[in-house]
Amino acid sequence: MKRKVFSRLRPGGPGGPISVLRTYSSLAEQLHQTVTSRRLPLVFDYLHTQPSYLLDQTINNLFKISPSVSDNAASLPSITARPRMPEGHHIIYFPPQVPLSELLPDGTDTLHYPGEPFTRRLWAGGSVDFLTGAPVLDGSRAVCIETNRDVTLKGKGEEEKVVVRIERRIGRVSDGEGIEDVRARMMEEDEERPGDCSIIENRHLIFMRGKSEEQLKFDQQNFGLNQRILKPPQAPEFRHRIKPNEALLFRFSALTFNAHSIHLDKTYTRSVEGYRNLLVHGPLTLVLMLTAIRTQLVGCGRIISQIDYRNISPLYVGEELTVCGKRKPGRDDGTWEVWIEDREGSLAVRGTVRTRGL
Repeated sequence: MKRKVFSRLRPGGPGGPISVLRTYSSLAEQLHQTVTSRRLPLVFDYLHTQPSYLLDQTINNLFKISPSVSDNAASLPSITARPRMPEGHHIIYFPPQVPLSELLPDGTDTLHYPGEPFTRRLWAGGSVDFLTGAPVLDGSRAVCIETNRDVTLKGKGEEEKVVVRIERRIGRVSDGEGIEDVRARMMEEDEERPGDCSIIENRHLIFMRGKSEEQLKFDQQNFGLNQRILKPPQAPEFRHRIKPNEALLFRFSALTFNAHSIHLDKTYTRSVEGYRNLLVHGPLTLVLMLTAIRTQLVGCGRIISQIDYRNISPLYVGEELTVCGKRKPGRDDGTWEVWIEDREGSLAVRGTVRTRGL
């Protein structure tokens, strides 16, 4: 039996008009159709050294990385030196170029938003393929083509949630090259075909229903209680203990042009989202894991080629986390297990990193 369902998201914005008045066989079908059919704008950027340098200034102390070990020097490198972009630093280039007036009440954009009642957003993980080696930070023009590749509906009732998979293809672009020419050169209907790209990233965003007053009251009465403990892998080859503070979260929000309130506004995070404190960014956990692996690969003639990862449970400001990793047992192809434990030693993020020879 068909039921009428339609998006309540306001029209306009970078994704174009997205209110829909159609009859669908299911909410899942409607969400998939409306979100994946959006033609998202191309995001252009110039690959200068300063954003990467500022990210190094933010996180290298966490790993006690000296300038001689880091890919960037102690002072801002010149673009004439053509330094390579460290793996993971792509996350601070190609930020969402959305006007302030088009942000949602929680500070997020509408590019991937499925509409009410799914108003709460979390980063659930993803993958990154570094296809042709790290891009060169020489000030040249580059582009990111973003596509909502898939939308799925999971759970029932109050636990119902929408998962949006976003593909981002990054590559060089020539001045004067037309938008449609760029799309034709880099985009492929078959996702297994890389096109003319240096990096292909998939991001998984979860959109959840807003919490009722009763749910929020329960959460606030049970902050830190009844937490499920997930056993992490054993015998890591390295462990980096980090206590993220508000300055770290602010800097990362600024570098990624991210105004999401769950990283910046403690009152909002507790009273509207029901979390006990500010949340560490999902993409920041990606950067931390890749940085940890890069430090292990120094001098061994290998570089990171790919990472798959999943964010399992929240990590909070002011609470110690531990970035861990070890080589996959029985493998000689440079594959690593990498994960992050929370303050209780429970598994919070888990990933697999693959490397290749230089």
